[in-house]
Amino acid sequence: MADHASKPAEREAQQQAARVRIPRAAQIAAGVVLLLVAVHMFLTAVVNTPNAAIKYDVLPGAVADQYVRPYLVQDYKIFAPDPADTDRQLWVRAWVADESGEKTATEWINATHVELSSTYRKTLRKQLSIVGAERLMGAYSKLNEEHRAVVAENHLGGEALYALRDAMLAADDSATAAVDEFIRADNYATSYATQVAYAMWGEQGTIEGVQVRAVYDPVIRWADRNDPDAERPPSKYTDLGWVPPMEWPGQDREAFARTFRAWAEQAEQSDQTEAGAAPEAGAALEEEAR
Repeated sequence: MADHASKPAEREAQQQAARVRIPRAAQIAAGVVLLLVAVHMFLTAVVNTPNAAIKYDVLPGAVADQYVRPYLVQDYKIFAPDPADTDRQLWVRAWVADESGEKTATEWINATHVELSSTYRKTLRKQLSIVGAERLMGAYSKLNEEHRAVVAENHLGGEALYALRDAMLAADDSATAAVDEFIRADNYATSYATQVAYAMWGEQGTIEGVQVRAVYDPVIRWADRNDPDAERPPSKYTDLGWVPPMEWPGQDREAFARTFRAWAEQAEQSDQTEAGAAPEAGAALEEEAR
């Protein structure tokens, strides 16, 4: 009887042991997943920290920004109550010195228009030039009048944006957090603009400086969409001077140039096609009117 009674107990113990026994690989995988989720949640919380001083001085704000941008940005502008109503663009031009030493400023180029000429780039939630424009405009809007006057001047001396930052703090050192936020945003935009400059005008000479401009071009307001006399609100842009070109280790200037020039060709072809289609559409409308 004792042996017979012990068999169910042994069987239950074996089943319990089998249930508890988890493969070592599964344990490691679960641990890695939990760690990644924890890091993601932490960096997401840091990005949404409203106080800039705490975000960047106490918490790893710069690391968090690099992690979420450009594809993990929480910017819900598709649906109500606050749908997107503005075209965000990043414009770029360069200061080029030819072999004789003569320096000329190039024409402005809408880098966002060029980037969006690629079909697959349109499907991405955030384009690099749009991210740059949003960061630059957001940081610029927080500057006071003294700092805006400084950033409108040229700062071609020295390396990177150190001269610009020193001039901003010399004008007013009471808003260090706003200055640092602007320098980080301008750093991003200037680095992107530098690659655009080398791609489009690098063969013309030496790139001595670059100038970027975040342009916000509003569309007709949703409430006025049915008004035939409605006009688009005026555009606004960042008024920034010339700064030195900026490149970082690991950037591939030639690869960027090949890609961006291909986009530029697509944009030019698309513009020509639309320009050719416009007269035909106009003629068709006139014919219908008759």
